[in-house]
Amino acid sequence: MRNLFASALSIVLCTALVLTGCGGGSNSSKGTEDVQKPIVLRLASDAPLEHIATGLNNGAAEKVKERTNGRVEIQYFPASQLGSYETVYEEIVRGSIDIAQITVPDALDPRLGAAYLPYYATSFEEAEILYAPDSYMSQVFKDLTAANNVRFLGWVLEGFIGMGVVKDPTDVMEPGTNKGIKLRSPGLATFRYVQEDLGYNPITITYAEVPTAIQTKVVDGWIGGTPNMNYAWVGEIIKKMYVNYLHAEATCYVMSEKSLAKLSEEDQAILIEVFEEHSVQSFKDAKANEDVYKGKLRDDYGVEVVELTEEELSKNAEFVREVTWTRLEEVLTPELIEGFRSEVEKL
Repeated sequence: MRNLFASALSIVLCTALVLTGCGGGSNSSKGTEDVQKPIVLRLASDAPLEHIATGLNNGAAEKVKERTNGRVEIQYFPASQLGSYETVYEEIVRGSIDIAQITVPDALDPRLGAAYLPYYATSFEEAEILYAPDSYMSQVFKDLTAANNVRFLGWVLEGFIGMGVVKDPTDVMEPGTNKGIKLRSPGLATFRYVQEDLGYNPITITYAEVPTAIQTKVVDGWIGGTPNMNYAWVGEIIKKMYVNYLHAEATCYVMSEKSLAKLSEEDQAILIEVFEEHSVQSFKDAKANEDVYKGKLRDDYGVEVVELTEEELSKNAEFVREVTWTRLEEVLTPELIEGFRSEVEKL
């Protein structure tokens, strides 16, 4: 019996030694590696490499890694590498892309087109107020994106959208007259309606196809880009750019709630803070960036840059706020339009 007990004890001890030597130590080491392995998040953007947003996005990625002590890393994919903004937002909703700096499409809710309400802001000073973190517009987007299980992190003011053309429109400063040209438009009603009301013929074409569409004369120009974007995307193609302040190019920082939930509470707070900081920074940088690229369009590509006078700008803004905004009530709802009118009246 004693010999049997001794044999059994010997087997147990040997088994324990084997597990410790071959399995236990290795698992412990693996566990340490898992804890130290960073969480990698993907950040998607339409912005090309030479663009204000790319600088902001790279800076945000660096800060997140630094402030989380390497626990969170962000891989940046510019220039629509992960798809168009429509596709990217769908992936953000699903959680298969983590963060994006994009135009939020209105496919899931037409009210999401409100970011591009034409002539909502007519200057950088107004945009800084109307798209501020505590603004009516920001609260609207926090609520609308939350319904898609998406966290709104702030606006990126890239500048103001104007019109790049290869064929000159007629009577360009007079709203409501037939301009005689076809312009590329995004699918958003906030873009299409205003072009129709001003007298243009909008043709819905995706962002990625803009250069080809202009070169093959499918359209005579496009609306959808700041001076920076016109320079980077179609600078060699267009002949003239009208800086008419039609839309503030205020893209969004948005993040999947599924991705945010992967982080500790501490790292969630760090990431949110970093992107809020870079949102605010964009408003400080946008005006200087706009001026630089108006000059580069002229100097590098010989593009004629036409800027509206204050009188011309005011005339167009008043027309659009009366005609187009009223028409957009059917898409954005009368309640939202009333709220936007109220905010403009406070300026």
